[in-house]
Amino acid sequence: MQNVQNNIDLPPEICVKPQALVGFSGLDIVNNAVHKAIWEIFSSNRRVERAPIQFKIISNAHEFRTSYDWYIPKGILKRNWMSKHLYEIPAVMVIFYNLDWNDSLWNEKMIECASRVQSMRAALEGRNTRITVVLVQNVLPPPVGEDILASERAVALCSSCDLNSQSLFVLPHGDHLQGYAVRLENAFYEFSQSIYHNEAKHVKSHKEHLNKNSHQYLFVRHQFKMGFLYELKQDIHTAHKHYAVAYNNLLEIRIVDTNALEIRTIAGFINYKLCRLMFALNLPRDAISQFKAHIDKFKNRMGFQELTFEHYAWLSKQYSVFGEIFDEAVKLGLPAVQTQHPGIYYQQAAQFAILRKKSCQELCSAIIAYPHPDPLEGASHLEFYGQRPWRPGKVTAEPPDPHLESNGIQAIQFLEKQSLIISLFGLAISQYKTYRCPRTRRHLVLQMADEYYNSKDYGKALTLLTHMLWDFRNERWWGILSQILEKALTCAYFTANVQDYVLLALEILCSSVTIGVDEKRRIYENLNRILKVRTATDCPVGNIGCCVGNRFLFGDLKIPQDVLQNAIILWQPVLSAEPLNFSLDMANIITCIETKARFTKGAYEVDQNVTVEVFIRSTCPFPLAFSKVSVTINAPEYSSEFAVTNLEEVSLNFHNFEVKKFIIEFMADTNDVNKDIQIGAINILLGNSSECCLDLKYTSVLDTSNNYMELLHFKQCNNKLDFENIQPLSTASIVPRDSKLGVDFIHSQPAY
Repeated sequence: MQNVQNNIDLPPEICVKPQALVGFSGLDIVNNAVHKAIWEIFSSNRRVERAPIQFKIISNAHEFRTSYDWYIPKGILKRNWMSKHLYEIPAVMVIFYNLDWNDSLWNEKMIECASRVQSMRAALEGRNTRITVVLVQNVLPPPVGEDILASERAVALCSSCDLNSQSLFVLPHGDHLQGYAVRLENAFYEFSQSIYHNEAKHVKSHKEHLNKNSHQYLFVRHQFKMGFLYELKQDIHTAHKHYAVAYNNLLEIRIVDTNALEIRTIAGFINYKLCRLMFALNLPRDAISQFKAHIDKFKNRMGFQELTFEHYAWLSKQYSVFGEIFDEAVKLGLPAVQTQHPGIYYQQAAQFAILRKKSCQELCSAIIAYPHPDPLEGASHLEFYGQRPWRPGKVTAEPPDPHLESNGIQAIQFLEKQSLIISLFGLAISQYKTYRCPRTRRHLVLQMADEYYNSKDYGKALTLLTHMLWDFRNERWWGILSQILEKALTCAYFTANVQDYVLLALEILCSSVTIGVDEKRRIYENLNRILKVRTATDCPVGNIGCCVGNRFLFGDLKIPQDVLQNAIILWQPVLSAEPLNFSLDMANIITCIETKARFTKGAYEVDQNVTVEVFIRSTCPFPLAFSKVSVTINAPEYSSEFAVTNLEEVSLNFHNFEVKKFIIEFMADTNDVNKDIQIGAINILLGNSSECCLDLKYTSVLDTSNNYMELLHFKQCNNKLDFENIQPLSTASIVPRDSKLGVDFIHSQPAY
């Protein structure tokens, strides 16, 4: 069985930037140090300013394939044609030969050199490759016209090899090898440009043998070939023109189910070439317009309905590839803005990848067997791009075999795999971050978390969701925040993450979170189970019926039974091992327990009691009981913790929206005179040390309500203490006390 989903991927030969191919023959880089140095000079350190040439060593036994089938078109574009011109058929063939002008064995070596040239010419028969000879010499050549012997022997050698004088070069190896190599390289590049131009003219000459009725595929193929050859020639203006004609010719072909894959595959190739060249020509708007028109033309041309997921995969790839081209152009200096940047296309690619996954789930779930014989056999050896392995080389007019088509579709459905949705989201998120689009970035992070959730990677989903909670808390998006909390709590449950589960549960029980009372009751009961659990049978309940059918942000939360059973297995050892003690930092977290603290005045004398008032409000719809309340006081040189002193008067049991005031008193330290002391934190303990103890630490500005909306001050306050209008005072000064000793001076005028 073979996976043929690589039909959506662009082949390497399409993505590579075409460069002229120059072949080297006669260099023994393994045994000859001079030859190795020559090869390294040409092939290494290919800087931008050097000619765009790719060099390749070609052995004497290399076979150059040649074929042409323009009479009966069996497909649009052959798989081996581009790679053949990129890596196999050189535009210029350079034959290196060790020969000095004054060599004592000149005649024998001249004959051997001519023999090598004739052998290479015979191997290249039918090709327009330019053959040149480079004589590797030990001595520097004399100035032109001064060495009569060299001139005579050069003419003789050209005549023997059947070469013109412009195809014979001399390369002395010595101190100036780099300079000679660069000049040779430029000459080879000029030859290659001429060769590719002539090759394009040769392809163009076939047009007179074609007609629109029988050779529609060839009209596309020939224009594509000419565009590619002009790319090799580095004439991107002309290349763009031919690719545009090829694309328009392709649009004239009638699309049916049997040729839809081939048409859209080639359309994707040509569109890639057009967009890339437009960016290179500094025409970004034209590139964007071309891509949008391309998508509009092929968005609804699916082919077989049973392979809809394949079409969505192709659309996803088109968007991601254009995003890559766009991003590459931006890195080269193209300006981009918030409304038009690569992230937009990565995001669309992810959306189509999601459609692909959903379509696959609908169409492929019933396929349980792979057909025999294998209809996909030979998929990696097809002659043309975009064709089906069970009907290779078939023209559109030929009626398909229904049985073969059915088996082929079944095989593709069986082998369909989900695409890399998460990686596409990652690319889009990085782009939106670069272009400062925070809200879109957050939306994509939530979608990425959804994909992790669907793939049962609950740990990574929890990490992303908890990271996003910070942003949505600050902006008070209560509806979205409620959904994120619910999803994050589910992930914490599935991973048996006790600390996150408790923290999220306290936040969900807040009055601002808009979920049902029944769901809050279940979470409240689970929280109590964690606080009092001593046996494995008392672990939290995984009932998530309220989540089913909720499509606000995350789609359906339909949890398989095996996931629930695995969660119970994870919870049992965590809760039954030893007493659980957690210290939770509640700074910047909105929970059902809100706190405020203040000194009763701004300055205290050193021998007075310092009084701190702590206000606590519970917005949990169910009773809460604390075991301890304390305050941490920070002095310049130390910190101290003080418990409340009025527990006889005020209970630690809270009901919904109940506000209580606690008093903490302590004697000021004499070492703090003329210094400031601060309320560092409010500590509230839930549970007890023998079972499970949660130390909730409220720091920051010590105002966990964080609710300063003006309209709240107009509503009627039914509580004895108006929690909303309590102003925290977190700093006080310790001042010297007034002296309790009075001194009076009583005196009279002395007698005279």
